[in-house]
Amino acid sequence: MDDQRKRTIIAEIENWRRNHLLPEHYCIFLLNLYTEGDRPNTPASAGGNERMGTAPGVLSGKVNSSSVKNTYAPRTVSPVTGKMVVAWLLGAFVIAGLILLAFHFNRFQIPMQITIFACFALVFYILGFAYRRSAPPLTHLFLALSFVILIAGGVYCIQKLDGSLPFVLFYLGFVCMLLCISAIVFGYAYLLYAGLLGLAILYGITTVHRVGMDYTWWTSELYWVPLACLLTGMGFLMNKANTKWAGVFAVCGLAFFFGAEIQALYIPAAKRDMIQLLLFIKVFMASALFFFTRGYWYAWLRL
Repeated sequence: MDDQRKRTIIAEIENWRRNHLLPEHYCIFLLNLYTEGDRPNTPASAGGNERMGTAPGVLSGKVNSSSVKNTYAPRTVSPVTGKMVVAWLLGAFVIAGLILLAFHFNRFQIPMQITIFACFALVFYILGFAYRRSAPPLTHLFLALSFVILIAGGVYCIQKLDGSLPFVLFYLGFVCMLLCISAIVFGYAYLLYAGLLGLAILYGITTVHRVGMDYTWWTSELYWVPLACLLTGMGFLMNKANTKWAGVFAVCGLAFFFGAEIQALYIPAAKRDMIQLLLFIKVFMASALFFFTRGYWYAWLRL
């Protein structure tokens, strides 16, 4: 059969298929028969393929790469607006100002440095409060930056002023209290964890010298076990009122329960064998307590 006659028959079969004069599978069989499985993608065949929900070239057993690429719509670039330009310029000026401030920060006097740290910490804190509903990830970022600046900048300025260790500890205690207050304001449990555990570390540093002067294991326990019982009791009492805060207090109380042994590691007079024995006893006691009260734990862990 010559090529002209074959093209005429193929066009006629395409016309039958397009107008549904023959069933679809008959048309496909005839097209494959006359084209010997190598039929080009004509507009008629493309339209039939779209009606069948198949990609062009599938009926012939081959996939046309150009047809696959054309299925993806090109991405359009949004037009430049005035707000975008203002935001870009503001960001550029802020970054440039931070670079200049970093290079010339040591030239400022101590009161000016304290003011800069305080302003940046306050601005980030306000931004975190402003975005707490619309963009929670930005809130976490701004809060982290605010407290990092408060801690690092505050300790740096105290050291520049030749402040004593008690004053540094007092300042860090103030930051930990601010973390606890912020946890209630923002509703984030990790802020309360950070505040309470930070207070525990500061408490251990403050009392380590006094405990180590005339160390006995039972006097060391008196510094920590009552606080642990207080926090754990608050956790169990708050279980019905606020499950989230109850879990935080209980977990922090558990950490305080092991505070005496952790502190004893930094006391030369403490015997390591006694520390290990106390740890074993406390692990058993804590596991027994929380096993018999596991109903509270299921609620805290949302099981």
